[in-house]
Amino acid sequence: MPSLAMLFQSHLDPALTGERLREQMLADFADLDPALLTVDPAENPSDDRPLSLSYGDTMIALMGIPATVGDDLAAIAQYSRLWPDTVPAPTDYSAHTIVTVMRPGEDTTHTDAIDDATLLSKVIASAVAVSESVVAVYFGSADHVVVPKLFRDLAIETLPDPILPAWVALNVAPRADGVMTGHTRGMDMLGLMDIEIVESPESAEDTFARLANISIYQLQNGPVIGDGHSLGATEDAELFAMHAPSALNPDKTVLQLTFASDGEQPVAPTAAEPTRKRGWFRKK
Repeated sequence: MPSLAMLFQSHLDPALTGERLREQMLADFADLDPALLTVDPAENPSDDRPLSLSYGDTMIALMGIPATVGDDLAAIAQYSRLWPDTVPAPTDYSAHTIVTVMRPGEDTTHTDAIDDATLLSKVIASAVAVSESVVAVYFGSADHVVVPKLFRDLAIETLPDPILPAWVALNVAPRADGVMTGHTRGMDMLGLMDIEIVESPESAEDTFARLANISIYQLQNGPVIGDGHSLGATEDAELFAMHAPSALNPDKTVLQLTFASDGEQPVAPTAAEPTRKRGWFRKK
């Protein structure tokens, strides 16, 4: 899948041009090769075309749209870890820009996908510096928003290393019956499987750490966790990874983690019905 995010804006900003974005990216990220980063000229300046740049063979496109996306931004911000509770959600924004990084060919490795997410993040971080119109950064694959300044700071401090908290949502919460659950969203943008723990015997903190550690392991090693692979043991059970339909989206295959006691065969559990639309998207 292409690497994609959105900039929610107070307005479409004519100051966000290809040349200014290129200049800011080169100032922000010393590892970029100036010879490879070019602004693609429009065939006709009056055309309603996306802003387009290239980095080598990779295309960068920014499509500005003078409308909201229709989602409840306040609700998304409420469950986003990188949107502090003390920061009001900008519910009065009036425009958004879709930012996409694409490479030629259909077959991309997880390494390619991580490289694309890295380039996407550089584009976004520099766009935030160029235009004061950006009020939120939204990653659809993770379904969360990030405060623009916080995203830029993370990108400047972390890239080219992966910025997992911005790319991937790590969600932990108890079900209505009190059983702890956890899941990631956004690993698929990186060419990897999302992780779900439908029934966890561990605390919220330990469940969160397990999600984070397995996410990092996949980032470093790729899609190497097979169906039924053991991921180690706790004092009471062995942890297995199953390639199973997602409990939240049955059309999607995820790494569903199952705790099996000694002698038990691992079986992917069935999720209880969530009690609310975003019942697992809580900040814990």
